[in-house]
Amino acid sequence: MHDPVNDFDMISEGRRLVGEAAALGFPLRLLGGVALWVRSSEEAHGLFGRRYPDIDFVCHKKQSRELRKLLEELKYSPQRTFNAAHGAKRLLYHAAQGYQVDVFLDVFEMCHRLDFRERLEVEDLTLPAAELLLTKLQVVEVNRKDLSDVLMLLYDHGLAEDDGPRLLNTARVATLCAADWGLFTTITDNLAKLHDVVPELVPDKVVASLLQGRVNEISQCLEQAPKTFAWKLRAQVGRRKVWYELPEEVVR
Repeated sequence: MHDPVNDFDMISEGRRLVGEAAALGFPLRLLGGVALWVRSSEEAHGLFGRRYPDIDFVCHKKQSRELRKLLEELKYSPQRTFNAAHGAKRLLYHAAQGYQVDVFLDVFEMCHRLDFRERLEVEDLTLPAAELLLTKLQVVEVNRKDLSDVLMLLYDHGLAEDDGPRLLNTARVATLCAADWGLFTTITDNLAKLHDVVPELVPDKVVASLLQGRVNEISQCLEQAPKTFAWKLRAQVGRRKVWYELPEEVVR
């Protein structure tokens, strides 16, 4: 299995940037593939690791000026046109080695909107596992890469009602999905796809059974969670009205 650090040490660079921000007094947290890698064991890397072409982060919008200054001092080049148009929510920078740094400010808006403001400082290096799961499963046109990334997360994270280094807070996932019918629908659709693809991605039957069990448990948690009035109103309309956005492709 490909080890991303054999090309450029994206993992160390991700950790370094989080540390540089902390030294300046503001939180920066990893998300995306690099975040999943640093949270996972060597066994999970061997099963599901891949090449990570970019490093993704979340930062508070109110500290975007400090972040911009830091990245430029570290010789990252801003994608000026994109940043001028979208800099209130998202920033893109390029490294000399060819990879990209993608920073979401407070919120993550792709197929669905996820607000990270109150969750940014729950853990020291990455967003909590619940948010990492949601960012992967909120993709309407989910692909095998995204599903494999989720399996790497589930391989090492026990399901719980709290956050932690090897815990996935299903209560947090259920609460967000119980308030948003659209998010619930995309997440549950993708959990069903994930369950079905496990045997193809995981030849070991014992490991496959473990993962399918965790997928089923998350699905049941979402189904059983009490839904808000707004969720129930939107459910009456159902799939007759589109419940997601298709984000524009970002020019790399």
